[in-house]
Amino acid sequence: MIVTIASQKGGVGKSTVAMNLALGVAGLKKKYTVALLDADQQKSCYETLQNHRKTNLSIHEAAEKPHRIIEQLDQQIIFIDTPPHSHEIIYQAAAVSDIVLIPLQPSPLDIRGVAKTVKALTIIQEKMNPELQCRFLINRITPRTILANEIRSALQKYYPFPILKCMLHNREAYKQSLITGTSVMEYNRSSLAAQEMEQLLIEIAKMLKLKRMKK
Repeated sequence: MIVTIASQKGGVGKSTVAMNLALGVAGLKKKYTVALLDADQQKSCYETLQNHRKTNLSIHEAAEKPHRIIEQLDQQIIFIDTPPHSHEIIYQAAAVSDIVLIPLQPSPLDIRGVAKTVKALTIIQEKMNPELQCRFLINRITPRTILANEIRSALQKYYPFPILKCMLHNREAYKQSLITGTSVMEYNRSSLAAQEMEQLLIEIAKMLKLKRMKK
């Protein structure tokens, strides 16, 4: 089962989401084998997590042809972090994926900026991967802002893809946890960041029809 995190726009938190999902699934009581492919030339995921200690999680550089690397893997769940401004990598990853998550921040610029990503994924669904599920993930919300609901309405108006119920807030815990090479769920199990990441995992589990995705 393959989940790609993709957006043509930079700075929307793709790598943070990818790392937390991979670490979160690898840390569940039911031990899935997990791979995280870093398809961004900046190698943020690879360099951040290269010294992690989870025996059921592997990290791979995949700046070229991630779909070919996937053919060599036998992990149960694979996450792919894609770079911005790269149609080719998004096509390659989405073509072999079950789900594509599209993170975006609650701003008008992000709503307009996501149009290219939506167009590319729509073509992939039509021509290459009709079973592909695409979902928007509203990310980096400022607490107590009213923009989140406005962004949700705008996305529903202009684009065909559903929006995940879970929304991730702009919390320091996401930065602090990755300094230690852990997910927010491991770093502080009772934090609000951990709670919302758990809800995201549960939503993804339902889409993939997996069980026991709750920590």
